[in-house]
Amino acid sequence: MTNPTGTPPGPRRNLPPWLLPAVILGAMALVIALVTVALTMRDRPNPVPAAAVELPTGHPAANEMPTTTGTSLPVAHGSVDPNGPKVELINVANARARLDARTAIFVDVRSGNDYAAGHIPGAVSITTKDLDTRIKALPAESVIITYGDSARPDSGQRGAQIFMDQGYPTMIALEGGFQDWEKAGNPVEK
Repeated sequence: MTNPTGTPPGPRRNLPPWLLPAVILGAMALVIALVTVALTMRDRPNPVPAAAVELPTGHPAANEMPTTTGTSLPVAHGSVDPNGPKVELINVANARARLDARTAIFVDVRSGNDYAAGHIPGAVSITTKDLDTRIKALPAESVIITYGDSARPDSGQRGAQIFMDQGYPTMIALEGGFQDWEKAGNPVEK
């Protein structure tokens, strides 16, 4: 067969057999990535107040702790999971009372650099290798108070949810995070 100008056609190109499956797999990966982005970017419901988390009757700290409420916030990287466990919040003054009474361990969920720059005295970084051992060594009446910073205000609550998902029952998140702790004139360790 000749083309309209009367010259013979060029040589036929043989495509490698792996090309078609590679193109199909690439297209599938692109579709999956786009669906994932679309699902993570969709609108979430507005924050809804949750019921107060109460300590069990007879718990030694029940009389010390005010009743506070947690919140369900939109999910984003490091944000509270609205389908996760509800997290009790504690204000700076009550957290300081727990620090002084040694009835809590503080867990810093900020980056290692932020932790090194300053943290609540005795607090451990979430990345500390002996964190699990230290938490398990706590007396039964102790609680774990997680905190983040003002740049990611939900990070303390999300940290508490992660601990609760791992089976730690008594978790509290510090309202305002490290910056509010420091602003209130509380001690800082470096």
